[in-house]
Amino acid sequence: MSPDAFLDSFDFSKDLSLYIHVPFCISKCDYCAFYSVPNHSYEILDAYTCKLISEIEAVNSRMEGRPYLTAFIGGGNPGCLGPKRLEMIVRAVCANGRPSEFSTEMNPESLSEDFFPLFGAYLTRLSMGVQSLDPTALAFLGRNADISQTRRGLELSQKLKLLSGCDLSYDLITCLGSWHDELSDVSGITCAYPSDHLSVYALTLEEGTPLCRRKPVLPDPDMQYEILKGIWDYLEQNGFEHYEVSNFARPGHRCVHNCRYWQYSQYLGLGPGAASPAFGKDGKVSRISINHSVIGYIAADILTGFDKEMLSSKEACEELVLMGLRYKGGLNLSRLEEYAGIKARQVLVPEILKTLVGFHLEGNFLVPDDEGLMTADAAAGTLLDWLY
Repeated sequence: MSPDAFLDSFDFSKDLSLYIHVPFCISKCDYCAFYSVPNHSYEILDAYTCKLISEIEAVNSRMEGRPYLTAFIGGGNPGCLGPKRLEMIVRAVCANGRPSEFSTEMNPESLSEDFFPLFGAYLTRLSMGVQSLDPTALAFLGRNADISQTRRGLELSQKLKLLSGCDLSYDLITCLGSWHDELSDVSGITCAYPSDHLSVYALTLEEGTPLCRRKPVLPDPDMQYEILKGIWDYLEQNGFEHYEVSNFARPGHRCVHNCRYWQYSQYLGLGPGAASPAFGKDGKVSRISINHSVIGYIAADILTGFDKEMLSSKEACEELVLMGLRYKGGLNLSRLEEYAGIKARQVLVPEILKTLVGFHLEGNFLVPDDEGLMTADAAAGTLLDWLY
C-alpha cells in the first residue's frame, strides 16, 4: 500500500483525530496483549522517533494548515521515550496548531518533572495506567511498578495538574478474584488522588498472555455484575458521570478522543500496532492496520506496510452499533439508516425498544442507561440480529 493510497483513504475535509502508538515498555505486564517491546535501546528509540515524525509531517501536509481535532499518544508506555523524544513528537503533531485535546498515556514509574513543560505548551491531558493501589494486585497483574513507585507517580501527577491545569485520568483494573477488595481499591484512589476521569476495566484473560496461562479463578458473571454495579454506584455518588461502559468523568471532562472512537468517527493511526477507521470522500469505509514490527517499521519507507480492508455496509453497521450502544452519547440512528438501508426511527426503534432493556430515545440517538451499559454487547447482538 503506497503512501498516497493510505492518505487517500481519509477525508481530510472533515475533522480528523490522530492516534500514535508507542510500542515500548520497561517490561510487559502479565495481562497485556497489546503490541509492545520491552528492553529497547536508545538507538531504536531514536530511529522510531525520527521515522514517526516523518510520517506525522506527511499527514500534516494533507491537513492544509488545520490542527487535528484530538490527538492521543498511547502504548506501550510513551514515558519510555523520555522527555526530549516525546517533545519532538508533540511539536510535530502541533505544527498546524494544538489539538483541542491532546492526551498522552504514561505509567507511574516513568513520570518525572522533566515531562512537565510539555503539558504547559502542548499536552492537555495525562492518562496514567495505575491499575491498583493493592500491592498484591500489582504483583498478580505482573506490573513492573511496585506500590511505592505507583504512589510516587500519582503524587507527581497531582503536582503536574496543580502546575499546568491539565486533565488527569487514571486507569484501574478490577474483578481480579475473591481475594481482592475491589471497591476499597477504587475508593482509595478516588479519595487520595483526585482526578477528572477514571477508566475502570474488568479484567479479561487474553490468549497468549502469561496471566492467561496461569489460569486464575476470576469472578463469575453474576459476581462480576455485583462488583461492577457497586463500583459504578460509588463513582456516580461521588461526582463521576458514567458515560461509557468502563469510563467515568467529572462533568465536562469526558475523553473527547475516545468519544470519537465510540461515535465511530475517523481517526488516523501511526506507529507499529496502530489501526485506523477511515471514511473516504467516496463514502467508502475501510479498516487500516500497520503490520510492521518495530524494526520493520523503522526500516520501511514512510506510510507503507499497511493492510487495508474495505468494509461492506453490513460490516460498517456492525462496528457502528457495537460502539454506539456502549456510549451514553448513543447510537446515531441516521448513520444506522445509511448503513443498514432501513428507516430506523420509523421501523426499528418501536420494535427494538420492546426488547432492549436499559435503552431509550434521545432525539436521533438510541441511548443506554447504566443497565443498558451492563448488557451493551448483548444488546448490540440483539439489534444486529434484528437487522440482518
